[in-house]
Amino acid sequence: MRLYKQAFSATWKLFGLSRNFIFFIFVILFFMTHSLFTAATLFLDRIFFPGFHKVEVKQPVFIIGHPRSGTTFIHHLFTQTNDMAAFTTWQLLFPAITARAIVKPVVRLLTRKKPMILIPEEAGHQISLDSVEEDEMLFLHNHDTQFMLAGTPLGFVEDEYRELRFHDLQPARRRIRSVWFLKTVFQRHIYYTGKTQIFAQTHFSTHRIKTILEVFPDAKFIYMHRLPEKTLPSYFSLNYNTMDILWGMRRFSEKQQKTFFNYRYKHSLELYRYFYDIWHGNEIDKEKVLIVPYDKLRDDLVPMFDQILDFTGIEASPELRATVLRQAEKQKAYQRPHKVKKLEDFGIDSRRLKTDFAFLYTDDPFGTAS
Repeated sequence: MRLYKQAFSATWKLFGLSRNFIFFIFVILFFMTHSLFTAATLFLDRIFFPGFHKVEVKQPVFIIGHPRSGTTFIHHLFTQTNDMAAFTTWQLLFPAITARAIVKPVVRLLTRKKPMILIPEEAGHQISLDSVEEDEMLFLHNHDTQFMLAGTPLGFVEDEYRELRFHDLQPARRRIRSVWFLKTVFQRHIYYTGKTQIFAQTHFSTHRIKTILEVFPDAKFIYMHRLPEKTLPSYFSLNYNTMDILWGMRRFSEKQQKTFFNYRYKHSLELYRYFYDIWHGNEIDKEKVLIVPYDKLRDDLVPMFDQILDFTGIEASPELRATVLRQAEKQKAYQRPHKVKKLEDFGIDSRRLKTDFAFLYTDDPFGTAS
């Protein structure tokens, strides 16, 4: 409830008593209702589907790193053949098995003739109701992800909301409980789908890597590395386009938009720096992490795919291998369908980026070159 109160307060600060204020109040009330429905159906799972508690989540793989560093590409690559226990968008929105039993007929009706596209590809990342989507969205249900800042009015007036960023630094009870929630959703999904391999895209959870290892000691991490001069313009463009589609950026003044992207810049710097510091500080078991440079994924997909298989222990099906070979050919001629703005369009000086992120601009920032 505390976060909802903050959302009400943020909306008032942004708009005062106006049509935009009323619009977002209804949005907040809708999400509050959805949260209550989710809580109720998660509870009912214990009665109607108690067997999910016995499910083991073995050797989950988490893809981490800054958004637009290749996390989505590698997630879609491994999950498109239905070998993994991957979540579609509607399943992420309704994590309870009981809720899915209620909602699935509606989803079938909506997607019977063609995919129901929620966010078009032109925005920078297409989201369809029945397509595989990023698992980080599951943390929306316990209000413990940067998506709460990057996709809501909170991101325009935030003070600190440090707890939504530095998850490993939260009080032990809270951070462990949050990842235990994720584990129970994984258990439900394995029970529901019959698939056993979790291959999760959780880029903002770079900030909770140590906590994930406490709950999943056999977990493996794929850290996607791409320089911020490439990721940030693409990420900010995606932020802008998505917010425009969802809420309409016209609702926010030029000053408010500049504030929004200054916060996104600050949080991007924090995310890059956090992983860099714990890696060089030997705060995590480096045997649990494979660093994948974006350029290698783009230029040497098949060898990189084999290296990931060797690292994770995943056994690729013939269908998955064939898919990777086709993708390796396709991406030679790939042209992105969306326009990426310059950093300056968001009020960020590119020279500032080179100064702030100087720790990454070395020949081998993670000491992994062979």
